[in-house]
Amino acid sequence: MPDIREPVTVGTKVSTTLYSRGVGYIYVIHGKAKPDTVRSLGRGVGQIGGSASYDIVFADASYSLRLPECILHGVQWKIYPRAQGFADTAMLAGLRAHADAVQAENERIAAEEEAAFNAEIEALRVDPAYAGLVQGDDGSGTVAAKNIRLLLKKAFPGIRFSVRKTDYGALVVRSEVRIDRAEIEAIRERFRSGCFNLESDCHTDHYTPWMRVFGHATYISV
Repeated sequence: MPDIREPVTVGTKVSTTLYSRGVGYIYVIHGKAKPDTVRSLGRGVGQIGGSASYDIVFADASYSLRLPECILHGVQWKIYPRAQGFADTAMLAGLRAHADAVQAENERIAAEEEAAFNAEIEALRVDPAYAGLVQGDDGSGTVAAKNIRLLLKKAFPGIRFSVRKTDYGALVVRSEVRIDRAEIEAIRERFRSGCFNLESDCHTDHYTPWMRVFGHATYISV
């Protein structure tokens, strides 16, 4: 059951383990709180009940908007009593101003990066150095396979290569003789979007301007 010894009000300090957000403060309450109706569906299943929702600004300059009351009282959140932290009007205004400034800067950086990404795409499309390559990208690996063949033929004249699509977004590159694997992989990496992220311990995808113009495949083995 939720701790209802103190009501949750504007200024209440909370924290969560989600997304590494840490400590935040409630600055808007939507609706009327009914913490006595919040209950668990079972161990690890979730919470239901409640009526209010909460807007929270975090010390890391992020926001959580309209968080349901039942979630706030769940195991991934902590509600602090007033004695352990509380934000008055001035503190809330400062936190929100900081969060807005950080988000505006992030949006500016993202817009600049997108513009640079698109500019590189346009430059590749008209670059005479790549006039012989096929342009287009549907993610299936078909265009990427064609361009890998062309680049391998140019890099290793006289050597036959097989570039086959084994599945949607999956290619296998083989040569008829043993050659420097690193040189083939250097070409392969220009088209391979899939990679393993050591930090998150999972497979992720990344896309470059080159891939957008000349094709890509998620998996390309040599």
